[in-house]
Amino acid sequence: MNWSGTSIDASHSVEAEQFEPGLADEEQAHAHLLNLEVRDLTLQARIGVTERVGLEFEMPYRQVRVEADFEGSGGERREDFVSIHHRTETVSGLGDISLYARFRLTRPLAGGRWVVDVLSGVAVPTGDTEPDPFELGEEGHQHQHIFFGTGTYDPLLGVEVYHPSSSLPTAGWLRLRTPVSENSFGYRAGARVSAGIAVNPSLGVASWSFLGQLELYHEEPSRWDDRNARNSGRTDLIGNLGVFWTPAAAWDLHVVVKIPENLSSRGGQLELSPTVSVGGSYSVSLRARG
Repeated sequence: MNWSGTSIDASHSVEAEQFEPGLADEEQAHAHLLNLEVRDLTLQARIGVTERVGLEFEMPYRQVRVEADFEGSGGERREDFVSIHHRTETVSGLGDISLYARFRLTRPLAGGRWVVDVLSGVAVPTGDTEPDPFELGEEGHQHQHIFFGTGTYDPLLGVEVYHPSSSLPTAGWLRLRTPVSENSFGYRAGARVSAGIAVNPSLGVASWSFLGQLELYHEEPSRWDDRNARNSGRTDLIGNLGVFWTPAAAWDLHVVVKIPENLSSRGGQLELSPTVSVGGSYSVSLRARG
């Protein structure tokens, strides 16, 4: 189980077709300023079927607290402004559940060598979805931009490599989620890919290990029917520092700080804050004893 939290500041200008209904141009907000406090609680389970084959389950529960502010054409704040687009509110719900099968191509030897795993699976559409917010905005209807699912069964692929060195354990990975269809509202999420490399030495401290990791995350723009969703699509470079403690053979507890740097975002301004993750795992042997 893992809990993580961060905040995101996002802003974008407002096109004329997205103006608020019933207001004159001089009364309109010309910029939307959003602060998002994001919290995730993720439950993971893994079971080894054979020495080479395993199954994995991941279920996220998400909460986003939104604080919305608005600016006029001259940059002045519009206090008490009421918008069909954004509100100060808290949105929460279950995300899409991920199911994986893992196959180990190579196994470590006594002298140590690279372990290679390949993963294949599917993201199940258990998260909420919403109708096209941009179309509703053009029609002057209140709408929601935040939802936690894609509404489609999305293929998942991955490769992980690990070198179980006693002095400097090293790992690398590539994960890909590629939606291939639209949901019932005409939404198709953009493909997401993450890749990284990590070292996890103990530094000679019993029951402790330390994480240094560099990750690249890229997300393609999502689409509504035949057009890209506004303000979607981004690329981030993320540095990770963590501490792991093994108080007993079956237990593992950790704290990880992720420090992101947004390299590009389409359609708006995006400022990311560090993410703090706290979690733990427990392992149990299910092998029959004879």
